[in-house]
Amino acid sequence: MKGFFTGMPPARDWFYGVRTFAASMIALYIAMLMQMPRPYWAMATVYIVSSPFVGPTSSKALYRAIGTFLGAAAAVLLVPMFVQSPYVLVLIIALWTGILLFLSMHLRTANNYALMLAGYTLPLIALPVVDNPLAVWDVAEARTEEIFLGIICAAVIGSLFWPRRLAPVFVDSASKWFADAALYSQRFLARNVQPEEVSALRASMVGTFNTLELMIGQLPHEGARPQTVRNTKELRGRMIHLLPVVDALDDALYALERRTPELVAQFAPVLAKAEAWLQGTARDASVEHWQALRSELEALQPSAEALDDRRQLLFSNALYRLGEWIDLWQDCRSLQHAIQCESQDTWRAVYRHWRLGRLTPFLDRGLMLYSAGSTVLAIIVASVLWILLGWTDGGSAVILAAVACSFFASMDDPAPQIYRFFFWTAMSVLFASLYLFLILPNLHDFPMLVLAFAVPFICVGTLTVQPRFYLGMLLTIVNTSSFISIQGAYDADFLSFANSNLAGPMGLLFAFVWTLIARPFGSELAAKRLTRFSWRDIVSLSEPATLAEHRHMAAQMLDRLMQHLPRLAITGQDTGAALRELRVALNVLDLLAYAPRVRGVAQALLGQVVAEVGDYFKACLKAGERLPAPGGLLMTLDRTRRALGSQGLQGDDETRLHLLHALSGLRLALLPGVEFVATGELEHPLPHGIDGAPL
Repeated sequence: MKGFFTGMPPARDWFYGVRTFAASMIALYIAMLMQMPRPYWAMATVYIVSSPFVGPTSSKALYRAIGTFLGAAAAVLLVPMFVQSPYVLVLIIALWTGILLFLSMHLRTANNYALMLAGYTLPLIALPVVDNPLAVWDVAEARTEEIFLGIICAAVIGSLFWPRRLAPVFVDSASKWFADAALYSQRFLARNVQPEEVSALRASMVGTFNTLELMIGQLPHEGARPQTVRNTKELRGRMIHLLPVVDALDDALYALERRTPELVAQFAPVLAKAEAWLQGTARDASVEHWQALRSELEALQPSAEALDDRRQLLFSNALYRLGEWIDLWQDCRSLQHAIQCESQDTWRAVYRHWRLGRLTPFLDRGLMLYSAGSTVLAIIVASVLWILLGWTDGGSAVILAAVACSFFASMDDPAPQIYRFFFWTAMSVLFASLYLFLILPNLHDFPMLVLAFAVPFICVGTLTVQPRFYLGMLLTIVNTSSFISIQGAYDADFLSFANSNLAGPMGLLFAFVWTLIARPFGSELAAKRLTRFSWRDIVSLSEPATLAEHRHMAAQMLDRLMQHLPRLAITGQDTGAALRELRVALNVLDLLAYAPRVRGVAQALLGQVVAEVGDYFKACLKAGERLPAPGGLLMTLDRTRRALGSQGLQGDDETRLHLLHALSGLRLALLPGVEFVATGELEHPLPHGIDGAPL
């Protein structure tokens, strides 16, 4: 028996299973006591909105209530108007579902559920009553009342018995990100970079980061204090910067080691102290220790005149990139501490780059519109087939096809998840038939019904806590509850049951086949589109814009990176290329921010650099692949650096330093390895397996 119980869910998951089952039985009992026509909707709703945590349960309950009300109101308004024209009604239902689905994909927090639910609630209510439009009000009213009852029971029971807050889970997930990020940074500081290891760490950091975004939106729903929520958003905004900052530091150090080995010994002590400081911040992230390290970096900074020498500029650029990482890491650690202790003091940043701004989500509206459009067409085709076949209960097939296509529309490859939906719905039909024809005929009161449901429903409800079982178990328990169609009195007919409940799996099978045909491209297309969006943004930087617009663009580029890297990893492409293109854009933005402060030849050359970078990426867009960076751009970068010499730019050393660092960073991002090349051939292989492979 050794190890037999190692795979068993922990006690808190069993508590959740018991609690949710109790809430569902209370909702079912109240619905039957009030003689509601479909009490099983209340029971199923409890499982749909329930979560082990207070925040997600509250938010999902709220948004399900809003979505149900909107969808029911639309059904009451539209069905009587168009019921005499079934094809027009089908078109209106499909467009309603598709438009609200498209709008919901613009939201990346829990509130998108309200719009998506409002979209497919209309077919849920409208299609079963097309042959009796006078009943639409009764059905809409009943569904709204029963769902509201299930929502109330789930929210009340969930908050009274064994409630769990999401904030500790957020802290644990953030700690995992910090562990990965610290090891990732340490490998680059120690110059001990193994490509496989850092790629795995990078993927883990991005995955954790994307889960944190979902949690942040749930924290206000469980009563998290406003300052804590602000701190979580500030932490997210700085986490998103770490990968490009470390990548820029790595390139700067690599160039320093190859081009100026005599300066490496001068840089090594401060690099070792930064590594030791990194390890110490897990225990103590005091401002004093950060300030001491920053003072050492400033003491090593070459004079303004020395920066005319490219070797000294490389040294200065490495110091700047290291200082940028130190400031960013200090902010992340201090925010982590403030969140853990729920400090309500106003947090102050030390990393204050001009590009930092409010998070701007990147949205691929073209792909979103295609996903919503394919859902609209799926509903129309399924409805036309239903009408032509004259299948009495075929509306259930259209309903579940609409639900499945809506649920997974935002995924790159929804077909596997729709197939899982189909499989577990088919299993639910089997389980429901066993209950309906073997177990329920032998039950005569509600306590016996509770006992009959208790063991399987508690076990299945417990498994929904685990992410790998969540979808299958939730579908099983919700669909089984719905297919049994518990009423106040037992009245089951096998032919009626088979005709009505087999329509659902048939609709899901149609949705699966439709998705395979309409969306066969998976993550490859999304990754290529994101790459092209990056190139287009760089091209657009040559157009006139304000500082606020540039800040907006920088935040959007960083957000897109977090969507881009997982897709590149899935398709086996080089994630480092996406990081380099982001760094190109960020350095160009720095040039644009400081260029107005200079005049004459230097300003004209800076404009030429931006224009040539834009032309290069315009050529990449036209060719459909990454092209080698043009040699003329390297010459322009050198001319611009010389024009920013100490003799040509008197009295504004800060502007000159920022521009030189941006030029150096741009050169390293565009032309990796060029900084330490004396001839036309590379002296050493490019760092970390960068081979210039085409997209």
